[in-house]
Amino acid sequence: MIIPDIDDLILEHDDETGIEELGRRVLSRGPWTTVAFLVKTRASDGGPWEGPFLWLHRYQKVAQGWKLVSRFHTTEGEQLEGLVQALRQWGLIS
Repeated sequence: MIIPDIDDLILEHDDETGIEELGRRVLSRGPWTTVAFLVKTRASDGGPWEGPFLWLHRYQKVAQGWKLVSRFHTTEGEQLEGLVQALRQWGLIS
């Protein structure tokens, strides 16, 4: 799927898809753009919401707009905690 403008990006979300976007931040812009999403998900219609989770998406600029090239989705809170611990250990955050 090609997105004409990265600022018009809409993450699919409704009761049927089981995804709700809670927030987003464009981490980098340019020919390769990275967007962080904070989402909550649910496995089945009417099931409990889980999260929040961090999703990182990388988009590449192509002639028609932007193309999703790669993504990383956390699936449990322990992954986020592990990421924060690693960043602290490496001295990138305090």
